[in-house]
Amino acid sequence: MQEVPGARRRPGPPPYGQPEDELTREGGPLGQRGWSGWRPIPTGQTNETPAPVPFQNDLHLFVRGMDNQVYWNRFSRRTGWGEWRPLPGGQMAGGSPFAIEYGGRLHVFINAPDGRILQNTLRGGQNWGGWQEVPGGGRTPDGPRATVMEGSELLLTVRGQDNGIYYQVYDGRTWSGWQQVPGGGRTPSTPFPVTFGNALHIFVRGTDDQIYSNSISRRDARWGGWQLVPGGGRTPSGPWATTYRNDLYLTVRGTDNGIYLNVLRPRGDWSGWREVPGGGRTPSGPAIERFANRLYLFVRGVDNKIYVDTRTRS
Repeated sequence: MQEVPGARRRPGPPPYGQPEDELTREGGPLGQRGWSGWRPIPTGQTNETPAPVPFQNDLHLFVRGMDNQVYWNRFSRRTGWGEWRPLPGGQMAGGSPFAIEYGGRLHVFINAPDGRILQNTLRGGQNWGGWQEVPGGGRTPDGPRATVMEGSELLLTVRGQDNGIYYQVYDGRTWSGWQQVPGGGRTPSTPFPVTFGNALHIFVRGTDDQIYSNSISRRDARWGGWQLVPGGGRTPSGPWATTYRNDLYLTVRGTDNGIYLNVLRPRGDWSGWREVPGGGRTPSGPAIERFANRLYLFVRGVDNKIYVDTRTRS
C-alpha cells in the first residue's frame, strides 16, 4: 500500500498530541488499527481539496483539475473507480467544488473565478442541468460548502469578500437570501456546516489559525456564539466534517501538513486532536465522508495526486 508522498512516521507536534482514552485505544474510533492506509486514486490530479459525496449507491468525487475545470469520478463497490470526466459546460472553478445530495438530486457548488457562486444538478446517469448562479448576488473567494438540516432544508455557507461568514437556505423551491452568521466571526478559508445532535454546527479556521465553531439548535433557534474547538489545534486551511456512527468527525490539515481528526461525542465532549495513522501529508485541507458503513478520508497529496484512506472499524 502506498502512502501520500512526503510521509513522515512521527507523532504530530504539540498541541495536537493527546493521551490515550476510549476513543484512541485499540477498537476505538481513533485507534491505530482499522485504517486501510493511503492509496492513490487511479489517474487524476488536483490543486485543491477533493469533494466526496454518496449518491445512488456509489461514492462520487469532484475535484478542480489542474486546468481549473471541475472533474467527476465515482467509486462502485463492485467495479472500483471509473474514469475522470469534466462536467459539461467547461466552467472554470476558483476554488474546490462541493457536492451534496438533496431532493433526490446531486448538487455541485463552485465559486467561479470572478467570485460568483454557481450550482449544477444531476438527476441521475449523466443528465446534468447546467451551471446556474445561486440567487442573491453573493461573491466568495473560496469554494462553497453545504449541509442538509433537519426539516429537509439545504444550507449553503461561504466566506464573504470581507472574510465574514455567510449562509442562505434553500427549501426546494426558493433561496432565502444571504445572511451573516451572528457574532462577527471572520475566516481566511471556507467555513464548513454540518448537522449533528439536533443542531447546525459551523466550523471555521480563525484569523489566528485556530479552529472555531458556532451552532444553532432548532429548539431555540439561537446561535450560541463562536467558541474554540477543544484540543488547541491550528490549521492553515479550512476544516471538513461529517457524522459517522453517532459521532461527529472533524478533520484539518495541521501546521506540519499532517492530517488530524477530532471527534465530538453525542454527550458533547471532544476527543482532542489525533493524527491519522500512516504519516500522510497534504498541502490542502482534507475531506471526510461516510459511505457503505465506512469512513473515507480524501486528500490532495504533495504530488497533486488524489489519495484515500478508509476506516473499516470503530
